[in-house]
Amino acid sequence: MKSQLLVLLSLHLFFRLTFATCHRDNCLRALAATPTKAASFCATYTKTPSTATAVPTYASFCSNSPSRASSACSCVVTPSPTSTSTAPPTCTPTPVIDGTNFGNGDFENYPPPGQGAMNIQPPWFFTDAQNASGEYRTVAPGVGYGGTVAAFIMSPSPPNTFPGAVLRLRQPIAYCNGTTYAFSLYARQTPPDTLQCRLSFFSDYEGSIAAFEPLTAAFRKYGPQTRAPFRDNGIVNAKGEWEDTLDVLVQCLGVQGVVGKKTVVEVDTVRVVPV
Repeated sequence: MKSQLLVLLSLHLFFRLTFATCHRDNCLRALAATPTKAASFCATYTKTPSTATAVPTYASFCSNSPSRASSACSCVVTPSPTSTSTAPPTCTPTPVIDGTNFGNGDFENYPPPGQGAMNIQPPWFFTDAQNASGEYRTVAPGVGYGGTVAAFIMSPSPPNTFPGAVLRLRQPIAYCNGTTYAFSLYARQTPPDTLQCRLSFFSDYEGSIAAFEPLTAAFRKYGPQTRAPFRDNGIVNAKGEWEDTLDVLVQCLGVQGVVGKKTVVEVDTVRVVPV
């Protein structure tokens, strides 16, 4: 009963508001006098194609004229609002970091060595150095690596202090939420026996993604390890990708109170690709 009353009130209000702009003939008055029946009739009469056979007897003042009935219906019955929504962009998985795109996992378009430590060369940049520094070097080509590499120069602390060394190589990334990606790289530690070092992928939103240790004195491939990043907050770009920041993180530990020698971790062929 309450719902029927609301229908009657809404139709009556609409009629009062629009009556002045509609053709005030007996057809309109007949439909307005029976708003519930008018709503049912008009819903079928104005439908395309129409499913009503004729104007009902209570609307006989419309003279069975389709044009007069349609005009009266347009004045009495409020059209249903049409909702519009913009579909979110479809995210198409592509390599996040490889040897050809902006991520430049091979470092080949970077400045030659000798232009200063801790080079800031987009998109990669060294940051958060603790007892460490970074630069780019050239190494002889091998299978899967070679040319310009990123060098993490890890220096031990003096005796009787905490001997850790940390350095991040960072760049902004974007990926499809929930897509599985494979993380891998080539690396070596020279000399390998002065500091115990750990190499890992880390992101602001995902935390630790993959970790590799111990490191060897010769270049080798670490990974691939797979991960399906999943986000419920943050920034989505125009491609439907979620934005994040990826680190290649090197952490080295020595022995408390023992003077260690400098060690270098060299990284090349960084890859983050969908699988």
